[in-house]
Amino acid sequence: MLKFGGASLADPARVLEDIEGARSERAPLVVVASAREGVTDLLLDGLAHPRARARHREIVRAVREKHPGLPAAGKRHVDRLRRLYDSVATLGGADPALSDRLLSQGERLAVHWLSAQLRAGGVPAAPVEADHLGLITDNAYGASCVLFDRSRPAVRRGLGRMLGRGLVPVVTGYFGRSLEGRVATLGRGGSDYAASAIGALIGASRVELVKRHVSVLSADPTVVSSARPILELSYEEAEELAQFGARVLHPLTIEPARAEGVVLRVRSLEDPTHATTIGPSRAERRNRALTMLPHLRMLRIRVPGGRQRPGIVAEVSHRLAAAGVNLVQLYTSSALLCLVVEPPMVVPAIRALAPVTREAAAMVEGPSRVTLVTAIGDGVLDDLGRVPARAVRGAEGFSATPRALSLAVPENRGAAVLRELHAALVTGRGG
Repeated sequence: MLKFGGASLADPARVLEDIEGARSERAPLVVVASAREGVTDLLLDGLAHPRARARHREIVRAVREKHPGLPAAGKRHVDRLRRLYDSVATLGGADPALSDRLLSQGERLAVHWLSAQLRAGGVPAAPVEADHLGLITDNAYGASCVLFDRSRPAVRRGLGRMLGRGLVPVVTGYFGRSLEGRVATLGRGGSDYAASAIGALIGASRVELVKRHVSVLSADPTVVSSARPILELSYEEAEELAQFGARVLHPLTIEPARAEGVVLRVRSLEDPTHATTIGPSRAERRNRALTMLPHLRMLRIRVPGGRQRPGIVAEVSHRLAAAGVNLVQLYTSSALLCLVVEPPMVVPAIRALAPVTREAAAMVEGPSRVTLVTAIGDGVLDDLGRVPARAVRGAEGFSATPRALSLAVPENRGAAVLRELHAALVTGRGG
């Protein structure tokens, strides 16, 4: 199974060559495609200006130009996009369900366009729209999750029928159909998640996530010049990398593959030797990767009595969840809770915690600007003694699990701490 990212679709000839190579293995092949590069950003720009009809027309025109040679079915999606923007302009905005319906047009156009390109090259490709296929999600529009038990029968039946006829299904990534019967997107980067989910549903042995210039490295090479390629990751290591800010994978991509034992390969279309295999953990493997989440905010809650007040952590978490505040990280001590959140979540968090501050006589301090620097790898707890003191000095918070050592440091120290930890844990040059 192959999934092509939006940037890789810029070179359809290379995509065709890649698919022909996969077909030469004489195994059934399913393709998943993202929207073409830049299309989702264009669609989002139109949603950000709901009454700007002239801009909407320009966006529809630009999207259409990114898909030359569209067949008739694809052209109907261009017309549908135009009508959806008309609805947005008339309503003065879009609710999450209408937004998802509009945003799904990028992937729909991509699979009709790509299928036509492949057919012209001799590949019997057929476009498949995931909501029509029967990929069922929950109702969390904008960040939905695939419901596997609900999806399995229809997805296996639909793709099995096409594969039995010798076709190559080209399936939309990024979205499915909610329990309410409406389009529901899986969040930005959700095409990787969709590919992993579909691979798990049909029992694929391998899912290859093909990206144009992307490699999985031990750190961001724009920050750490000595970053190294990582050839293999366990499912758990890859999941931690995604959760802590590595932009190569959608955070939910790993779980379907792990549940069904599907091997994932992340590789470059430009250079297939740049590849990372994701599979079961192996005791002899020792990976260390560093990630950095910048531009975060920390709130400190001082609680009189601290641990003498049972349930305080649960109450704080419950109130934040009810207000839609996502915690990036939580640090605790006897009398202090440190909450790391995205900047837009600061005010909602303070408002949600107002009852706690009144009833528990707690004090909220901050926010302070922090960056989260994390070292990831199976057995990383063994490296605690190698963490340089200068990296920890001045840290606002520290946590350790069997696969992740995480430091919240002042924002202006983030890049320096990342380099210090990489030198100590990856290149072995730490002092």
